[in-house]
Amino acid sequence: MNGARVRRLTDAGMTVCLFFLMGFPFFGMTAHMAAGLAFFLLLAFHHWLNRQWAPSLRRGRWNAVRRLQAGSNLCLLAVILALLWSSLILARPTLDFLPRLGSMTLGREMHMAAAYWGFLVMSFHVGLHGDMFASMTRKAGPRLKKALSLGAALLALYGAWAFWSRGWIGYLFLQSEFVFFDFKESRFLFYFDHAAIMALGIWLGWQAMARARQMQRRKR
Repeated sequence: MNGARVRRLTDAGMTVCLFFLMGFPFFGMTAHMAAGLAFFLLLAFHHWLNRQWAPSLRRGRWNAVRRLQAGSNLCLLAVILALLWSSLILARPTLDFLPRLGSMTLGREMHMAAAYWGFLVMSFHVGLHGDMFASMTRKAGPRLKKALSLGAALLALYGAWAFWSRGWIGYLFLQSEFVFFDFKESRFLFYFDHAAIMALGIWLGWQAMARARQMQRRKR
């Protein structure tokens, strides 16, 4: 199995875990903790596969593209550390050998905000690497490419509506202390809305990368 295939499988595994984690009330705390552990292990493996990126920061020129990628990764690091810290706080009642790193209130609020910020930042991060999606449609005809582009834009537009209607602003900025879940809601609709919100984040990342490349070309 080549390195590119391993990377794709790792990224796919993280995406599955991420969606599972966002619907934690549907599956219970034990399943949530297991999925969280799997996510962090896959994330560590993802960083190991891309271990050459950090040393490369000392080489080459810092153009708009590199600044955008580095800024995205720095935001990801902050979110991941917040998720890990809050996860350890919240897991302590179950795993009492863990160190006391803060109050349960701190852990709950930090975990909620970091989870929703993490979903958006990770989606944005994927969008920065949108070339891999473009390569998948390289052999497609012009009509199919236009149809896929239109479908992606419509999904992102719906994602903006889902983002607003599901009250993500309140979760991101801790205006709400608890996440509201309608257990009577169809799980398909729940995950479709979250897939659309992810599509919105990916689209924003793709647009940001396109803008950064334009700025880079102008300075040449």
